[in-house]
Amino acid sequence: MESVETNRLKIDNKIIGKGYPAFIIAEAGVNHNNNLKNALKMVDIAKKSGADAIKFQTFLTDSIQLPNSIKPNYQKKIKGKSYYEVIKSLEPSLDDQTKVFKYCKKKNIIFLSTPYDKKSVDFLDSLGVPAFKIASTDLTNHILIKHIAKKGKPILISSGLSESKHVDQAIDLLNRYKLKNKSILLQTTSDYPVKNKDVNLRVILEYIKKYKILVGFSDHTRDYVASLGAVALGACVLEKHFTLDRTLPGPDQSSSLEPSELKIWIEKIRMLEESLGTFNKKITLSEQKNLSMRKILTIKPMKKDTIITKDDLLALRGNEKGILPLEQNIKKILGKKLRKNILIPSQFSWDMINNK
Repeated sequence: MESVETNRLKIDNKIIGKGYPAFIIAEAGVNHNNNLKNALKMVDIAKKSGADAIKFQTFLTDSIQLPNSIKPNYQKKIKGKSYYEVIKSLEPSLDDQTKVFKYCKKKNIIFLSTPYDKKSVDFLDSLGVPAFKIASTDLTNHILIKHIAKKGKPILISSGLSESKHVDQAIDLLNRYKLKNKSILLQTTSDYPVKNKDVNLRVILEYIKKYKILVGFSDHTRDYVASLGAVALGACVLEKHFTLDRTLPGPDQSSSLEPSELKIWIEKIRMLEESLGTFNKKITLSEQKNLSMRKILTIKPMKKDTIITKDDLLALRGNEKGILPLEQNIKKILGKKLRKNILIPSQFSWDMINNK
């Protein structure tokens, strides 16, 4: 829970930052449809799939929604209910969330939840959540950000539905509460599902450069490509919605991963991380078995005492322990006399020439 240093922080027992595996959040959201049995089942799936954390949502509808509020585009397919009624029907039971929190402890997976109002923040804080998530809808809600900041816990903040100036203002606010080094900024495009052309992953590079902050990615696409690209660009946190069944009712179900897909998504991320390797270019253990593929310095048939010219030298595959045809090696050979007869093309060795 304490910040370790500027390029890493700790949430519960997980260190997040450069050089560590991406912190993967399986986003349950409201996809359990206020059914405790479904919520617990989703915890099991997230754990089995290899997620580090599972995240829900915590809100009091009357604290976040006007009765006549307009439905977002992706929810217009839900007929017969107003936007207020849709949200009210998904308002979570705090008693159930307490049970889910305890179940996550038992299953050794981190419980997170996105609060949308002050009372929900206070409830989650009393529950003992190790960090807070701020949704894209609240990046410009400085009232809520300040309330969360006063808790002093790590913050994950999504940046959908916003422009650069709004992100600047949110980061400045976190700075004022001395929380920048305990925060993670997530590139987000708030559409469900989002088209790949609207993901805008290069913003991750700009966030890292501009804010000197840990950066993550909230993936709302239908596939895995964007998440893999985000990790390659430096994202240290990934989150993605999942569901028990895409055909279940609810605003986020159709754009969520099903259990088998969640597992594959996490597996692909871990495979990519393994492929990224280190920052040092070196000959790998697997390559060492194939060094004979590398070309080494070879000399043509020549008579003893012949002056060696560049036309006498070749680069051919041979013994892996030969001399490499590097410019600095060639310079040491040119103009030197050959000390013995060379009858067939042969690997060059330093004892072939007079080094005086």
